[in-house]
Amino acid sequence: MKPDPLHPDSVVRRAREIPFSRLDDESLAIDSQAGFCYSLNETGAVVWDLLAEPVKVADLCARLRQEFNVDEARCLADVTELLQSLREAGLVEASHGASG
Repeated sequence: MKPDPLHPDSVVRRAREIPFSRLDDESLAIDSQAGFCYSLNETGAVVWDLLAEPVKVADLCARLRQEFNVDEARCLADVTELLQSLREAGLVEASHGASG
């Protein structure tokens, strides 16, 4: 069963700590427990850094829009897609509603 879709008021955070190392414009991590290697581009690495504390998807996009030249709708679509992928990999947890 797929988890509920993410929306702007969803509160997201890292599900567990996996150290990412910067390599040029990418960040790489090896999850030895799961046997996977993860790669994030520059924007994805910024998102991962911002997930150190629970944050609403909308607030995450607002922070990214301060750093990158992207419109709100595009940012929300791209960030939601990335977060959903990280969530399916077990790297991100989400809760819905104001209570977080």
